[in-house]
Amino acid sequence: MKIAQVVALFGAGLASASPASFCPADAGGVCYSIAIPTSSANAGSGNIYFQIKAPTSFQWVALGTGSAMAGSNIFLTYQDGRGNLTLSPRLGTQYTMPTLDTSSTAARLTLLAGSGVSADGSTMTANVACSNCQSWSGGQMSLKSTSAKWIGAWKSGPSLATTDRAASITQHDGHSQFQVDLTKATISSDSNPFTTTNAGSSTGSGSNSGSNSGITDTSSSDKGSVLVAHGIVMLLVMAALYPLGSTLMPLAGKWWVHGAWQTVTFCLMWAGFGLGVETARSRNMLFKQTHTTFGTVIVSLLGIQPFLGLLHHRHFLKTKSRGVVSYVHIWWGRILMVLGVINGGLGLQLASERNGLVIAYSVIAAVMFLVYACAKVCAVFLGKDRAKWVGNKETNATAPRRPYQESRGHTYA
Repeated sequence: MKIAQVVALFGAGLASASPASFCPADAGGVCYSIAIPTSSANAGSGNIYFQIKAPTSFQWVALGTGSAMAGSNIFLTYQDGRGNLTLSPRLGTQYTMPTLDTSSTAARLTLLAGSGVSADGSTMTANVACSNCQSWSGGQMSLKSTSAKWIGAWKSGPSLATTDRAASITQHDGHSQFQVDLTKATISSDSNPFTTTNAGSSTGSGSNSGSNSGITDTSSSDKGSVLVAHGIVMLLVMAALYPLGSTLMPLAGKWWVHGAWQTVTFCLMWAGFGLGVETARSRNMLFKQTHTTFGTVIVSLLGIQPFLGLLHHRHFLKTKSRGVVSYVHIWWGRILMVLGVINGGLGLQLASERNGLVIAYSVIAAVMFLVYACAKVCAVFLGKDRAKWVGNKETNATAPRRPYQESRGHTYA
């Protein structure tokens, strides 16, 4: 009798299970629901079900498995112009909009009953079954995971009105990352759960709906802490502090001011690099795309810059002139500063930041470049004027004229 009761309770628990549902706070009515049949969870493969629901004011809406766009399995939906929806499986790439996945491992998607545009034309709903979404080219997902990573994205605008699964799209207006406890999204039957009373709809603002939703919004934590700190620190280091430190030598003429400034900046660079490594590691992106790999190379090469500066200083103290090591130190720094700014732009693209932030970054970098260039030009003329002044003050006509750089105890760096 007790065994029968346990079985009955277990069966009742399965029957009461429902899809996990989530509406991102800033998505303007976009909602996602996810359901895993117990048979698929037990087998580790098989059908999974999801729903994408949004106002028709959105041009396209997407759901994907993965922690970021790069390397994710993306399911894109948009109106077909005939009252129904087009469903397109795509793979996320680094810096380009995802295109139709035509490989043998492409997601096998089926548009289910209940899909289409509502009678009043206000809402579009895609009820979808995927038979192979537990793995894809570039990743995999356990159907028993308690913290499976998913992403969402959306774009407002007029309907694409096409049945072409390879239709071109433009950059999203917003996106979200969230984790799903798939053990709380199980359904007992391997069938469309969105046409029954178990359908997991949600009209909340960024909060999970249902007692077993099992979804955690990770967008705020991802963008509000380590990632943002990494971006701010490296922006200051590469686009502002290093260039300003370089201009201090020719303008101030004191090597210790230049050295102290760049030493502080050097330490900040390593702090920002550490934050970047932690961010990439937590997102499983370390050394898997250009930004993290290129950034590691740049920071590593800048690691020897203080030693080149020290050799340059010691050479000048002995010879009162520049040597090969002086020019290596100067140009090594200039080249790596430029590469660092470029890599910052790649980082913004990787994070899928809005265009306004990318433009602001570009403007700051351009302004700092002009300041740097003007400072160098001014330093050249200032050096010539001071050199003439020093030469005119010589009382011994046969004495060699000392350049301004030498009179201040260092060369321009």
